[in-house]
Amino acid sequence: MILRHMSRPSEFALRSLVVLVIVFHAGLLFVVLPEVSARLHPMYNQDEYADGYDQLATNLAEGHGYRMYPDTALTMVREPGYPVFLAGIFLVVGHKFVAVKIVNVLFALGTAWLMTCIAHRFSASYLLTLGAPVLFLFHPGTLVAESRGGVEVLFTFLLTLFVLTVYRATETNRWFDYVWSGMALGVTVLVKSTPMLFPVCLLAYLVVFERRSPILRSCLHIAAMVVAMLLVLSPWILRNYSLTGKFIPTATVLGVSAHAGQYVNTHLPADDSWALVDREAAHERRKIAEDLGYPFKPVENAYYQDFYSSGDEVKFSNYLFKKVVAEYEASPMEFVRCVRSNLFNLWFRGKTRTSTLLNVIAQLPYLVLSIIGIIVAVRNGQIKIIAPIVLLLVYIVAVYVVILAQARYSVPLIPFLSIFAGISLVAAQMKLNGTKSTASLPPVRTSSRAVSIGLCR
Repeated sequence: MILRHMSRPSEFALRSLVVLVIVFHAGLLFVVLPEVSARLHPMYNQDEYADGYDQLATNLAEGHGYRMYPDTALTMVREPGYPVFLAGIFLVVGHKFVAVKIVNVLFALGTAWLMTCIAHRFSASYLLTLGAPVLFLFHPGTLVAESRGGVEVLFTFLLTLFVLTVYRATETNRWFDYVWSGMALGVTVLVKSTPMLFPVCLLAYLVVFERRSPILRSCLHIAAMVVAMLLVLSPWILRNYSLTGKFIPTATVLGVSAHAGQYVNTHLPADDSWALVDREAAHERRKIAEDLGYPFKPVENAYYQDFYSSGDEVKFSNYLFKKVVAEYEASPMEFVRCVRSNLFNLWFRGKTRTSTLLNVIAQLPYLVLSIIGIIVAVRNGQIKIIAPIVLLLVYIVAVYVVILAQARYSVPLIPFLSIFAGISLVAAQMKLNGTKSTASLPPVRTSSRAVSIGLCR
């Protein structure tokens, strides 16, 4: 284990600290948050399911197939990973929300462990390898995500796992490690499709930073990753093709998201009532679907239109996306304004002005510390080490700012912000101790004897 080279008292103290962190974290989630949920609920929706995942899971568990309602068509409106996982929970323990929260805690703790494996690439300092996971676990966004029946915690775990496999693959430069990384990416995309095109960015990283490998070999490695990802996605792709005759590798939510992003950013009033305007956007989509003559289930205040034909679902999403693109082409400055708004929304935007202010208070210190951490790493010649994470952050931000962004979408990025924030804390500690540079704490690479098992090696 990581602690095996430490003396007995130090090992015991650190293990005690880990247990204390876990207990305190669970106490916040299961005791403190429920006590204040009456005030927070209208802003953060604790202790309930989000985005219709429970409807999909319930229909799966009850044998109705992957659809929102038993009488509507088989759908592609959500990636299948989380609903299938949630259906498994329902089948094993029933519709007990506490089971979902417990599973969320386990995934959060798993993410924290993966972070220690990544952090060892940067520094041997325990302030980083243990401090960064603590920053992640006690980030308000993490705690709120754990209290909801949403995709964020599982996606965060899988995204962090994928990043760790990327480090492993680039360190070993073996094709089968890229295959494993591609499989990890495929599972991640089955939960949320955002990182699907990231291999393109990774190829750029290999060409620029991994010059020990010929460009052709780097291309073949990325090709192996993409093929592995598509193999994992193939059951979902084949299922969607059988329903619609079209290649649909992810979900049909793009058109709805694009329309919601454009509408909210162009209609948001001075009082910042995001939830109200988002609901107005849903009403407009309902009217558009009615005008186009697509039959759908008439559910009051429904955010999505649930169609009786899978083909209509695809056609409606495509129509919305083309409509938004056409309006942006007619008014490029509107697109610029939406991108600018989404850049703020991704980190801070809540349902109300109060929740947005709380998000700023919680998120801004992490952003500032992470930027300082990146600067410190660059100054210490660790550009190559931080590049995969920085590329992933830039890529995910770029995906969201051109479509739709809210503060909860940034939750999967908290582990990486926490690692960079930890680097800034290490730099501050060393400055206080009179050390001029964190370069005196070299990153622990795969050859280090301090790391003993699995992907941490």
